[in-house]
Amino acid sequence: MSGQRVGRGWSWLMAVSALILQVEAGADSPKAAASAAQSELAKRCDDLNLLNLESVGDAPGRIVMTRLEIGKPASPVEQLFFKKRGHSQGMPTPSAKTFPDHCLVEGYVTPHVKFNLVLPPPDKWNNRFMLAACDAWCGKVHTEIVVPGLNRGYATLTNDGGHYSRAPFDGIWAHQNVPARIDFAHRANHVSAQVGKAIVAAYYGNKAKYSYIAGFSKGGNAGLFAAQKYPEDFDGVFSKAPVPYYQWKNAAHFSWLGLAVYPDGKNPVIYSDKLPIIEKAVLDKCDKLDGLKDGIIDDPRKCKFDPAVLACKAGQDEAQCLTPPQVEAVVKIYSKPTNKAGQTYYDFPTDLTSESDWARSVVPERGSADLTFSLTGAMTGLRYMVFENNPGPKYDWTKFDYLTEKPKLAAMSKILDPDSPDLKAFKARGGKIMIVHGWSDAMVSASMTIDWFEKMQAFMGGKQATAEFAQLYVAPTLYHGSGGRGPYVFDTQTALEKWVEEGIVPEQIVLEDEPGREPFRTRPLYPYPAVSKYKGKGDPNVAASYKRVD
Repeated sequence: MSGQRVGRGWSWLMAVSALILQVEAGADSPKAAASAAQSELAKRCDDLNLLNLESVGDAPGRIVMTRLEIGKPASPVEQLFFKKRGHSQGMPTPSAKTFPDHCLVEGYVTPHVKFNLVLPPPDKWNNRFMLAACDAWCGKVHTEIVVPGLNRGYATLTNDGGHYSRAPFDGIWAHQNVPARIDFAHRANHVSAQVGKAIVAAYYGNKAKYSYIAGFSKGGNAGLFAAQKYPEDFDGVFSKAPVPYYQWKNAAHFSWLGLAVYPDGKNPVIYSDKLPIIEKAVLDKCDKLDGLKDGIIDDPRKCKFDPAVLACKAGQDEAQCLTPPQVEAVVKIYSKPTNKAGQTYYDFPTDLTSESDWARSVVPERGSADLTFSLTGAMTGLRYMVFENNPGPKYDWTKFDYLTEKPKLAAMSKILDPDSPDLKAFKARGGKIMIVHGWSDAMVSASMTIDWFEKMQAFMGGKQATAEFAQLYVAPTLYHGSGGRGPYVFDTQTALEKWVEEGIVPEQIVLEDEPGREPFRTRPLYPYPAVSKYKGKGDPNVAASYKRVD
């Protein structure tokens, strides 16, 4: 089969060359030549249906459908998410009105891993493969998630995590189905990457020279799993906000946040229209701590803030202050979870400066029927995902006690947590990993990623030994997925490519505003634990006005 693919590759190149010569000689029109070339591309795409995927990886797979897509229109939502996916994958991407031209391949790997692979035309392919990992609790093959890679010429694959579900935090699919949870945790990416690479080799006539994985949240978590469990799958890993202690976050913190905002499990005591008041108070208290009053707090761990200062006074308009239940809710949001005896059971509470990322994540929007991500994660996670023998729909999640139930959570921790510090095999084969986490992440504190990264550094021989293959960047004001109060656009993929393929170690990345913002801000970011510090003079909106401080 591989020989047939190579032959067809040469046939296509010869056909296109002949058409070009005909056009130059005036024997045919450019329109006719383009039409013939497009027909050849369509045939090349259709021929992939003959490819047998039963034995190319750890599990049998199948191509179900292929289609050449030229000038495919993008909906307004897809256009927006081209850009947002680019932010969360470290690959700035424009909000184009059409998808880049490609051959779409839809298929599955047994038992239930559905994948989409988009293949740029041969003359646009960069000889690389990318897996764009699904996020939240997956459950769908998103059309726009592959576009940042495709836009750069990558043959780009994504999958649904091995199940069909409703975004973002629907855990019902996991009911009494541990194998599905294993697929979701890590196996789906591994087996779909195997078949994806085989399809790439068949389509182009040669294997991809390099392979990468990129994603955020559960998608960033997937990058850690790849480096730990499947070090042969990818040469380069980009991981944003990766949640290394996944089970702990889902079981302990989601339930704490859910009850903080919905004390009875149903009715919220605070809405997102109070967030600007809270954010302003935090900035007023702590903005100057880093030496520059600019709306950016470099390290929120240095900030001490008591929400009680916002408590409503007699006669005050409640729109401008917090009621007693709201003060209590905000205090809990910022606090480490504790039980009735005062025992702390989770170490990474929601950070100060993340307030503008709370809407929908932690607190609901007024007028919307949507529950927060934290509440839906708590309800369906505790009923269907975090226990190996999950209790199901009648379980009263509001009565969950983490310390009492902790022994029952161990089995799924082994499946869901990419918390191993052992990256020896990944390093040995030349793999490189870049991790980015923001201090204004409402869903997962950057301190969790720092904790795992420091444990990994110690296991792998210290900071210098780790710096040979792994970097962490902790960014002020960066949100969980896309956005931030400060600059939040960055290109890690170019730096990762140079590190993997040329041995050029990244010294920094630069955060930028989206084009068109005035003033346009840039700021350098250095590998952890180094930070960028304002020099004390110069334009604070310009990266050159900052220096590295170790």
